[in-house]
Amino acid sequence: MFWAMVNIIDVYFVDGIYKDEWDGVIIFGLFQIIPSILLLFFIKSDFLIKLVDFQSGNFFLCNSLLLAILGGFFFSFAFFFYYKALFNQNDVALLQILWNFSVLVVPIIAFLFLGERLPLYKYIGMVITLFGATLILFDKKLKMKFSSKYALIMLGVVILFSVGMVIGEKVYSNLNSITYGNQGFLIGFLFFSIGSFLGGVFFMFYGKRNPINLIKRYYKIFFISEGLTFLGTLASQRAIDISPSVSYVATVETFTPVFILIFSFLILLLLKFTKNKQEIVKKIYNKQLDGILIKIFAVGIMAIGIFIIS
Repeated sequence: MFWAMVNIIDVYFVDGIYKDEWDGVIIFGLFQIIPSILLLFFIKSDFLIKLVDFQSGNFFLCNSLLLAILGGFFFSFAFFFYYKALFNQNDVALLQILWNFSVLVVPIIAFLFLGERLPLYKYIGMVITLFGATLILFDKKLKMKFSSKYALIMLGVVILFSVGMVIGEKVYSNLNSITYGNQGFLIGFLFFSIGSFLGGVFFMFYGKRNPINLIKRYYKIFFISEGLTFLGTLASQRAIDISPSVSYVATVETFTPVFILIFSFLILLLLKFTKNKQEIVKKIYNKQLDGILIKIFAVGIMAIGIFIIS
């Protein structure tokens, strides 16, 4: 739900604030330092000291925390392609439906790197969910938005995001085995957020961008948007932490497009009853409802797949 809210805001950002995908990923990454600072107030120093050692002038970081940083970096990298896809086609509901291919990619990566094996019927449920995601190609309007370039961009999103999820599963599993309880999750999430921030820093220097003027101009709405991003990411990472399989989390997250369609409809309904009707905003959110019947049908098929898995 929180990520759907962020997606709805990003649709406006892409059409009115960001110059290109570089602006989007830099702002996204840099603002991850704020939750990193906030998390420090909830983490007990004695637990953190066991994983991070500054003794004798040497710096030591537990391998799990290094993995968490790497996972956060992959997360930021995925959002570079996410914004690139939006600048190609500013239809976030379409984007999220294609993002659902992570339902297949996550189990494959989890099998290759974690040796995770699920019962056959659960894989069948995942295939049905994937079939639902591909139904959008049967709608003429949506098919026009789909291209080989767009498909490659979304492939980058799905692979990088899926790798980040599987890394998260490994990190939280390792920290839980040390019996730190909720502190293990908070510490892991802290370093995941730091990794996302470092991703923003990387894109800032690699793209030779100075985001200061952009932040000064829109810092209020950035705080709201990235605050929602933090809540969505926190919920997703916590789900990975407590779920018996990261594949289940990837599958449940296929319902993001449902919230996007609902929020887009509510925004258009609100605009209908306001005196100062903003045509640009109306046009932006009308795009999200393109092919709404096939989108709803696709999500229905995906729901059947999720029911089989559960």
